[in-house]
Amino acid sequence: MKPLFAIPGDKALEQRVYLVKEITQPYFSTEFHFHDECQLVYVVESAGRRIIGDNVEYFESGELIFVGSGTPHVWHNEQKYFEGKDKLQARSIAMYVSPDLLLEHLGPFGNISNVKAWLKKSQRGIQFYGNAKAEILALMQQMLQEQDLQQTISFITLLQKMMTTKEYRLLAGTNYVNLYSDKDQSRMDDIFKFIFKHFKRDIPLSEIAAIAGINVHSFCRFFKSRTQKSFTHFVNELRIGYACRLLQEKEMSMMELSVKCGYNNTTHFNRFFKKIKGKTPREYKKDVSQLG
Repeated sequence: MKPLFAIPGDKALEQRVYLVKEITQPYFSTEFHFHDECQLVYVVESAGRRIIGDNVEYFESGELIFVGSGTPHVWHNEQKYFEGKDKLQARSIAMYVSPDLLLEHLGPFGNISNVKAWLKKSQRGIQFYGNAKAEILALMQQMLQEQDLQQTISFITLLQKMMTTKEYRLLAGTNYVNLYSDKDQSRMDDIFKFIFKHFKRDIPLSEIAAIAGINVHSFCRFFKSRTQKSFTHFVNELRIGYACRLLQEKEMSMMELSVKCGYNNTTHFNRFFKKIKGKTPREYKKDVSQLG
């Protein structure tokens, strides 16, 4: 997958340390991609599945995530966003940061080793929560109304808050490494789009390998080398993420839930749920209810 020198459509970023803007579209870009710029995204209104590095999760309105330089990512909306029936929108506030220019401009002010270390850590993807999320979002909204020096002061304050808060979690695995190459782009796009559309049913390896245009053995090796997880595990993560969403929204039996998520029986569903989430579906439901 080809790394982009700058965010498409924002040539101004080539000369700037940062750029913040509001984005409103019928749906988010479906291209699984990476670029040199870091990206801070607050989802104002949207829902679907998100991939950051080797992390695969369900996303919805209200999440705030910083994606470091060179980390493959995509926010892929649910199918209903592409059908255009319910007038849904994908709205976000995004800030792009050039890590090279940031370090270059901060260098004359003193030791920047801590900034370098944080930028390296951010390549795993950082999700903020709690008071930190509220404070960072407030600064992003403030920057939209500011210009010049005042906006830069807010940016430095925001950067300091992201670097020092303890209210965050890292998304990609400790040993995640971006192994994508230029020729992977269209193939991985086709694979992910097909999986997102069909993950609730059984997807034979022969079928997904045909989508990729390679044989089954080559597909298994290719998919694991790029995502750093097996195809089966990837699909199970998608299904369990979907199950978590349903557990938060609806009351249904475990049998009904397992079928909706692509499992033929509750035994397999419970086993994969506990393996991925560390607790049973009932325990997860109880925890979510207590939070509410």
